[in-house]
Order: sequence, then C-alpha cells, then structure tokens
Amino acid sequence: MVRDGRAAKALSLKMIVETIAMLEQIARVLLWLSVGEIAARSGLWPLPAPVTGLILLYAELAVRGRLPDDLGILADRLLQFLGMLFVPAGVGVIAYLDVFKTEATPILAAVIGGTAITLFVTMVVVNLLGRTIAKSREPGSECVEGAERDVNA
Repeated sequence: MVRDGRAAKALSLKMIVETIAMLEQIARVLLWLSVGEIAARSGLWPLPAPVTGLILLYAELAVRGRLPDDLGILADRLLQFLGMLFVPAGVGVIAYLDVFKTEATPILAAVIGGTAITLFVTMVVVNLLGRTIAKSREPGSECVEGAERDVNA
C-alpha cells in the first residue's frame, strides 16, 4: 500500500514537472509572438506578426545552438491537432459554395498556375544551388560527382 502511494506521488510529480516545462515553452512561443505583434503594429518590420515572431524564435534558438526538448515535444503535440485548424476553412468554403461555382475557372487556374510556377521556381533554385555547391567542392570527390549528377538528373 505504501509502495503504491509512493509510485502515485512520483507519477504525479513527474506530470507536474512536465506540465511546467510545457507551459514554459508555450510562454516562450507567446513571448516571441507578442514581440512580433509589437514590431508589426509599430511599423518596425513590414512583415506579419506571426512571421516576425517565428523569425525571432528561430534567432533565439540559433543563438542557443540547440532546440530544447520540451519545445520539440510541444511542436509535436500541436502538429497532432493541426487538422482541426482546417475546419473553419472548410466551413467557409461551404458557406460561399455559390461563389466558388461561378468562379471555378479562375480559382482552378490560379491554383494550378501557382503550383506550376512554385514547382518551376523551386526546380531552378535547387538546380542553381546544387551546381554552386558541387563547384565549390573538390573536383575529384566522388560525393561531388554524385551530387552534380543528381542535380542535373
């Protein structure tokens, strides 16, 4: 009986420590989001607040040199519920279905054209970067020859 009580206390203490660690990481994300919001509203940076906050969070993590384990766990947990964020968008599509029916051709052209342009630009950039990286390496290296061959394929 005493042993079960100790195990329950240890489990309870572990859950409390994990909760506090998770709250610290949520506070870190919200802090940088708030700083980004302040920068966006004050006109310091011409970027949306979430983008600014994400850049600042990334800068902090780059200065630290590592990703805290608790932040990685928080990100994994948030990704589990990412699908729920698409529910309002789906409701909006249904609410404006008549508009989508009348404007189907321009919408499809924009989606297909935007996707094609994005793929093309990505292909060109990767090809140029691959060639640049391959040229900067030693010319006799097998790794470089394989990388250049992969980029040109």
